[in-house]
Amino acid sequence: PLLWSLPTRGHSNLPSADEFMKSYIAEKRRLGKDIPWEMPLGDEQAVKLPLPIIGLNFPKSATLTLKEFFSCGGLTAIHTSAQQGRIAICMRENLLAGNAPLNGCNHTQDEKTGEVKPNDFFSDIGT
Repeated sequence: PLLWSLPTRGHSNLPSADEFMKSYIAEKRRLGKDIPWEMPLGDEQAVKLPLPIIGLNFPKSATLTLKEFFSCGGLTAIHTSAQQGRIAICMRENLLAGNAPLNGCNHTQDEKTGEVKPNDFFSDIGT
């Protein structure tokens, strides 16, 4: 292999990702520890993320995939622009006016129901 190629399975003493997760879960269960992704929704000890999440990414770095991932999980996720226009422009105008960056840029109105929801995830601010 080339000097910069990834090591093959035989060159590493580390377990595969599947092997690691199986042993990790087994050890958590042996110790009687909760496994966060198995906890019921609404449980006060469940893992919670602070919102909103802003992904600052480089071009071609899976921004649309991340948007779809968070949308699939039930979060209001947007990619590059909100209903108010491009997020970066909205943020810049707020800063120049002395306002909080997301003031007025951080919501989405459902086209069918008219319900206004805060944006939980920005996958690309659209600079």
